[in-house]
Amino acid sequence: MFRQLECFIQICKEGSFTKAAEFLMISQPTLSQQIRFLEVEVGAPLFERFGRGVKITAEGEILYEKALSVMRLLEESKKETYELRNARVNKLSIGIAPMDFFGLTPRFLEFNKQYPDITLKFCGTENTTQQLLNGSIDIGITDNYNPNKEIHMMHLYKEEQALVVYADHPWADRTIVSFQELEDLESSLFVGDRSLIEHIHTFSPRIAKSLHSKFETTSTAILLSMVLQKMGAAILPAALIENFSGQQLKMIRLVDPTPVREIKLIFKKYHFNNPSIQKCIDFFCNNHILRITNHI
Repeated sequence: MFRQLECFIQICKEGSFTKAAEFLMISQPTLSQQIRFLEVEVGAPLFERFGRGVKITAEGEILYEKALSVMRLLEESKKETYELRNARVNKLSIGIAPMDFFGLTPRFLEFNKQYPDITLKFCGTENTTQQLLNGSIDIGITDNYNPNKEIHMMHLYKEEQALVVYADHPWADRTIVSFQELEDLESSLFVGDRSLIEHIHTFSPRIAKSLHSKFETTSTAILLSMVLQKMGAAILPAALIENFSGQQLKMIRLVDPTPVREIKLIFKKYHFNNPSIQKCIDFFCNNHILRITNHI
């Protein structure tokens, strides 16, 4: 039908079957056949012949205006579809917590160098599984997700968790404490990772009591700031603490046991409408991190 409308519109513009056939680069009999098919569909003649040209009928006039609208909508749809497809191809939304972003920054820079045409958009993670399912993110990087038949999981690395305290904290001169000793911690204990909080509650209800505070946050920057302001101590990734430790912050390693987070890459199984997702998956597979922190 669209080809027939294209032929019809061109005849109207040229006022001649011969000129329209030349423009469309088809034979005149083929063009005439297309118009006959269209006239059968419409149920009325569309042209009247006079001399070497043709004149559009009243029925043809009605169809001409409608045909122009249809072709215009078709072109707009093609344009919008192309823009949408290319926007998806060139943009990747990644759900990641701030504490995990610090450790993966070099990887993201490397990915950008390898695929400079792909824009990375980083989003917070509240419910990574739901965010993937509703399309608000394309890929999730997390240690905690709800298994779902539509989602695939890939292991990235394991990461040691350590205690960070302010410089003149009573424990500031220590380098190692056992996990059980956290029961003796007199100051508040801040933990930003939900799965670690659940682990602490399971491991030691007494330690869990120290988590009850008037101040709670999952923001890494705020957690560090709270420690700097001597509001308490915090458990954070060891690699992250090392980046910020110095005269004002001290890192204390936890043993017996050493808390570890397993970071995973999760994505929808059926993601082939966005090639950028597969490029990211392949990148992490080919540059597999398996980063079990050296301190463990």
